[in-house]
Amino acid sequence: MAARAEKRIPNSLGADPEKCVFCKIVMREAPSHVVYEDEDYIAFLDRFPMSKGHTLVCPKKHGVTIWDMDEAGIGGLFTAAARVSKAVVTAADADGFRIVQNNGEAANQVVAHVHVHVIPVRMEDKGRFMDRKTYSPDEMKAVADSIRSVMSKEDTA
Repeated sequence: MAARAEKRIPNSLGADPEKCVFCKIVMREAPSHVVYEDEDYIAFLDRFPMSKGHTLVCPKKHGVTIWDMDEAGIGGLFTAAARVSKAVVTAADADGFRIVQNNGEAANQVVAHVHVHVIPVRMEDKGRFMDRKTYSPDEMKAVADSIRSVMSKEDTA
């Protein structure tokens, strides 16, 4: 019986770490509003958020989909996302949040680097499709500062 080839998830966006915008953010070669960082993970505001405070959490090590990570890395990614979500909800004065993780172009993965969306939501968002929004640079900075402030308070608690 012939060995079956491993299933790959198509992503026409490319997976070259040299061109990956998230790798550039990790290396501080692209602008971003970083709200959290540790040895293995980084979190920053989505440039095209669905709500104020919409944050992306990703591993610093490049991988296209969650299949490119081992179980410990996946656990670490979601632990970081859970930690960030508490600060995002508080800073955004939200009533809840969504955790979204897309894999492949068919799933609407826009950047070919594993990442988790932490999307704060309010009660008035319940049942609604959320469109991408645009916030001014000052609004983005203010919400990033607020998330960092909440996270620093949690670190000292």
